[in-house]
Amino acid sequence: MVVNNNITKQGELLSTFNDSSSKRTPIQSALTRPLVEAIGKCFLLLSGTTEEVQDPNDEAKTLPRAVYEVRVVSSRTRLPIGTVLTVKIKGSESVINEEENKKLLLGLEKNKVVAFDDLSHWNFNGNEGLSASNIRVLEVSPQEAMNL
Repeated sequence: MVVNNNITKQGELLSTFNDSSSKRTPIQSALTRPLVEAIGKCFLLLSGTTEEVQDPNDEAKTLPRAVYEVRVVSSRTRLPIGTVLTVKIKGSESVINEEENKKLLLGLEKNKVVAFDDLSHWNFNGNEGLSASNIRVLEVSPQEAMNL
């Protein structure tokens, strides 16, 4: 019986390159498999902020961009539990305000498990990042999220 470890459950052909590990681009290194297998489906929310970025179509305008710091909580990912990731959502403001950020930091706010819609990874000139179209706060505990 021949076992092919280069095909996902969905039948996608994987990279034939050796697994590698990089501190500068950990997501890209883990992407010898699909993104969900690399980083998981849900995350522990650490913080959320809104930054203003220049509108590419009009230099006089700025657009909001939500920036979320999250922690990998799934025990079934290629990245280790606890890895901190940044996810950005263009044209959106953070669902977390300054006061909630402080409470999360001090442990006064209940941990929030979140998921992102249309989560995608980019890699350009040795840098990488994650983008999404929306964030959802899930009604699950971090312990439950570890098994999702």
